Amino acid sequence: MNTSLIDALRYRSEGTDLDFKRAQYRFVGASDAEKAELLKDILAIANAWREGPGHILLGFRDARPHPAEVTGISEHLDDAQLQQFVGSKVKPKLTFHYEECLHEGKTVAVISIPKQPRPFYLQHAYGGLKSNVVYVRRGSSTAEAEPPEVAKMVAADAGRGDAVVDLVVTHPGDVPLQAKFERQFFTFDRLPDYALPATKDDPFGLAANLTYTANSRYWRELAEFAGVRASAVVLCYSLTNRSAYALTGTKLEVSAVPLDGQQVQLSLGTKLPSRPVDRRSMVELIDHRPSFAEALRQREPVMVIDAAGGVMTCHVRLGTLLPGEAGRAPDSVVLRAAGPGRVEVRCRILAAELATPLQRAAELIVEGPSQHLGVEGLMAAMNDPQVAALLGMPKTQR
Repeated sequence: MNTSLIDALRYRSEGTDLDFKRAQYRFVGASDAEKAELLKDILAIANAWREGPGHILLGFRDARPHPAEVTGISEHLDDAQLQQFVGSKVKPKLTFHYEECLHEGKTVAVISIPKQPRPFYLQHAYGGLKSNVVYVRRGSSTAEAEPPEVAKMVAADAGRGDAVVDLVVTHPGDVPLQAKFERQFFTFDRLPDYALPATKDDPFGLAANLTYTANSRYWRELAEFAGVRASAVVLCYSLTNRSAYALTGTKLEVSAVPLDGQQVQLSLGTKLPSRPVDRRSMVELIDHRPSFAEALRQREPVMVIDAAGGVMTCHVRLGTLLPGEAGRAPDSVVLRAAGPGRVEVRCRILAAELATPLQRAAELIVEGPSQHLGVEGLMAAMNDPQVAALLGMPKTQR
């Protein structure tokens, strides 16, 4: 769960799209009247007049004008049981999500209700709630919608239609996506420390060391640079909202699944290793501080990669996309296979207005030789024109 979303909601007051609950709903072993409280609150926010998703925060006390206080919950609910319960009572099918997490050291829960065509109602009376009555949230209270209001709901939502999005995948420079790639795959011996070479005029390297210091990790850094760059496939993503309405909370998930048993990793383009230097001046060693842009990127992780479930996935948060607006991932996604083979790149598009994520997939073929190198082999590879081209090295750098 996105804890930054919880923090943002805490600073808001209760309204048509937000409700705070100090305690968990009574559900397991509860009476029909107690369970009806849960149904009524979900129905009210689902039918509310709002632009984006609605949320019920459990384990929070409204403390306006201050942020909502975290009180925590002591009882746990199962999302599958809640889905079954609400699905058996509410018509038409209502999409919502229930999730628990730790926040400020306490267990809390969030019920998220995407905006979707209304109205929702109970097919049969239950626990004091009436059948075929549309409950709606007005401000911070719940009421029964009147027939003209229900008619307006239908009219307002009838023209929404299904969401339509265009997902475009390219290579850097807007180069169209390829299906087959020629790469090289390197593994390395245990590489030694690097020392500055002696010269005829300075056989012990003393003069050089007065101005420079050797980068002892040079061989290992050069191996990482060559190994990553020579096998990398760099992908750039953009998403355009072709719907007649805005998509809020838009998120793109990119994952890579090997089809031939090889290992596959994902990383961000800004994390690609740069070509190392074999020596550094004393000034460089002293003034090695991150730039303002680098510090800003570190503070705002719009793109994150994790390996939950055993599959590496890149999460890209694009926020709100207005009709016709395009959102571009701020960084590229780097796919690196440990060897040749097929890789399926899968994408999921999520937004508050999407009842279910939209999914896309493409199969890529990565080919090329595999080599195991020592220092001499690494130096030879760096002088190979084909390898140099993969590394993006001009001739003057070889």
